[in-house]
Amino acid sequence: METVDFDELTRGQVNARRNYLMGLWAGNQLGLQSSELTRYVQEVMLSDFEEPGPQDVIRKVRSDLAQSGISLEEAELMNRFSTIERDVRAEVLSTD
Repeated sequence: METVDFDELTRGQVNARRNYLMGLWAGNQLGLQSSELTRYVQEVMLSDFEEPGPQDVIRKVRSDLAQSGISLEEAELMNRFSTIERDVRAEVLSTD
């Protein structure tokens, strides 16, 4: 009997939801609302396809925040990112 790797099965879901929430958080930090916020969240989600791993998302968010005069230490941004990912992973794994 073949074993199921739940991490692999849920990776796409986790990444998409994580990027959505990261974009939503960053967009709110930028003061975006309505259609601007929706568009920005989509941009963040699409940025994940630039290279393997999450660094492209982090780089985009950090750059966008910096361009708007919002300075965050990389550790702060990584902490936010990790918290979102952990919460999403728990959410996805706890659903039927």
